[in-house]
Order: sequence, then C-alpha cells, then structure tokens
Amino acid sequence: MSTDPAIPALEVAARRVGTRPHALVRSLTRATLALVTTGLSALTVLSLIYPQQSMAPRWALVPVGLALMASVATAAAALAAQLACWIGPLARGRLAVTPAGVAVTGLRDRFIARDDIDAAWILHEPQSAQIELRLRNGDVFNATTTPEAATAVLDAAGVDAARRALRMPLGSAAATLGLTLGASLPASCLAAVLGDGLGVALHIPSAVVGFLIIGLFAAFVLAAVLSLAPPAVAVGSDGLSVGEGRRAWFVTFDEVVAATHGPGAITLHLRDGRLRRISTLGTSEARRAALHARIATGLEAARAPLDLSARLAALDRNGLSAADWGASLRRLADARDGYRQTKLSRDEVQSALEDPRSSPERRIGAAFTLAAMDAGLAGTRVRVVAETVAHEPVRIALEQAAAGELDEAVLEAAREGQERG
Repeated sequence: MSTDPAIPALEVAARRVGTRPHALVRSLTRATLALVTTGLSALTVLSLIYPQQSMAPRWALVPVGLALMASVATAAAALAAQLACWIGPLARGRLAVTPAGVAVTGLRDRFIARDDIDAAWILHEPQSAQIELRLRNGDVFNATTTPEAATAVLDAAGVDAARRALRMPLGSAAATLGLTLGASLPASCLAAVLGDGLGVALHIPSAVVGFLIIGLFAAFVLAAVLSLAPPAVAVGSDGLSVGEGRRAWFVTFDEVVAATHGPGAITLHLRDGRLRRISTLGTSEARRAALHARIATGLEAARAPLDLSARLAALDRNGLSAADWGASLRRLADARDGYRQTKLSRDEVQSALEDPRSSPERRIGAAFTLAAMDAGLAGTRVRVVAETVAHEPVRIALEQAAAGELDEAVLEAAREGQERG
C-alpha cells in the first residue's frame, strides 16, 4: 500500500453509496424529549402556583408554549431523519481507499478518516454485498458493491476482522418502533391506574395528575424497550461481549464449544453445559449471518495450535501484587538488554501482546514490559491491539499498562470480568 495519503490504494464502484444519519436522529430525539420534559415540568409548576389556569400570567405561558411547539418541530425532523435511515442510500458512487481513510464520490462527496471508523462488516446479499462502516459518532456509512470488492475495501482500509473488533448493534429501528407501539397499550393502562391512585391518595391537583400519568407512561415504555430490545454485540480476538452497561455479559472463545444460529437468536454452547442466547429478533438474516460468521472465525482462531515460548511465562502475574508484578516486569525488561536473565526480545514481548491466544493477564504484562523497553512502540501497538479486544476492563488495563501503570483495582476488574463470563 502506498504511504502517500493522496494516492488511492484501491478504487471501486458502488451501486448505492451514502450515510445513514443515526447520530442526527439521536440528537433530535433527545432535543424533543428535553423540550417536552421542560414544557410539562413548567406547566406542572404553574398549575401548583396558579390552580386556575386563567390566573397564570401570559409571560409565563408563552415560553412553555414555544417549547412544546418546538418539540413538535424536532419530533418531525427526527422522524424525517429516521425515514432517511430506513430508506438508505440510493445514489451511485465510487470509493477510493487511501492510507488516511476512505474518499467517497457520489451525490454528496465526503472523506471518512480511519480514526473515525469504529467498526465494519459486510452483509452478503444474493447478487451483491453491502459494506457498513459504523462511525464513532453513531452514523453508518453504506456502500453496495460486489462481494470481492467489499472484502478488498475493508482489507485496504485496515478494518477487517483480524485487525479490529466487530461492534454490531442488533435489531432495527422498525423493530424498536414495533416494540414501542406494542408496549404502549399496557403502559398507558398501568400509568392511568397508578396516576389516578396517587392523585386520590395524595390529593394531587388534576393538572399534576395528568402530567404524572404522561411521565409514568413514558417511563414504562422506555423500560420495556430497554429490557426487550435486541442487544449490541462486540466480538474481538478474545471473546464476545453482549449488551451494554449493567446488562452486559462476556465469554471467552475458550469457553465456547459451538455457536448455532436460527431465526430468533444465536446460541452459544459453553463447555460447562450452559447455553447463552443472543437475541436477534428484528435483525435481518444478512446481519445475523455476518455476526455468526465473525463468531465462527474467532472460535476457529482460538482452537489453532498454541505455540508460545515457555519463556513468555515470565510475563504472567502468578499471584503477585500490582507493585511486585510491575517490579518483576521492569527487571525482565532490563535483563533483556544485558542477557543476564530470561532472554526475551522486544519482538517476543510484542508477539505475546498481539497474540489473541495469550491470556489477558499475559497481554497486560507484555504491554507493561514493552512500555519499559520502548514507550513509543508500546503506545502504538497497544492502540492497535485494544481495537481487537471486546472486553472493556481488559482494554482499560492494557492502555494503562502501556502508560507504565498497573492499578490493582483495574487489574481486579479485568480478572473478575474474565471469571464471571
């Protein structure tokens, strides 16, 4: 690949090319919720201060009315942006991949820097393939081309499965909308019963009861969507993480015997006999197949013969405290130059860091040792490795180790996350 960022390493034609503005949808939706919440809260306060609406001063009602009117406008704009996401790109165009990123020419020209690409995958269709680049702001760039060209684009852009973790949100906006509508009826009934009950029990003014019912309805619908909507999945070289926040769970590829997929879920069969289901309701067959293929690739790589030098065991923690482990690794790095103790070259330490079959503990030790040998190289290599790691606590520990730090709490979080699986 040419090192000149202005010279394309690859150029391909795309039948459809464009960006789905998911970030804009989120921003407009949040603005709508903020405006509605502000307006209803202000009306609630005014109803408490002025029990009769005619007593409220007009200067106080005007901004409330403007906020509610603005919420209608932002909601309409959010719907229009969501429709653009559903319809997807229609214009023809070309992709030119350079070392700096991907240049797109079409109805609207744009340049996507490599650092702006958070994840990428290919959705295979009967006669073509669709490239999806998920950007750091949440937008998704789509390009439809041939399967061979799609693979070549991801390889040239450096976002193929071997170099970067796949982070894919499952489900679809249409499925989420259907779930929202389905939850609306029971949520409205429950909110009305609770709101009226609280109003009678606490002698709350009727205007406040109305706003309370609206708030309860929104809370119940949101809770239903968050609990039932398909999760986000991150598949790295170490394993896969499913869900977000407190709902997330993680398993290593060593724990998985097989992965099967059907119409509604991908099922992981674990060595201890348990089953882990990844819900894919509302997810297209192409997206489900792409995720299953990535998991299968990780399983295959994890079962490859492990051929590491026994000397690399010196990188392991072996029950030491963070301080003692750091001191041991620093001695190991110093010994490398004079060949007084274990002979570990910089390349060997780097290979332990980059080998996905190394334990997380060994990779953290390798990152710390490499930082002691060459801080600049460690920072660069750990950034590359971190992009392939799906388990957040391990990624944080690797980044700290590359900065020459071993924090007991961070190491414990990485260890506990691995054990919970």
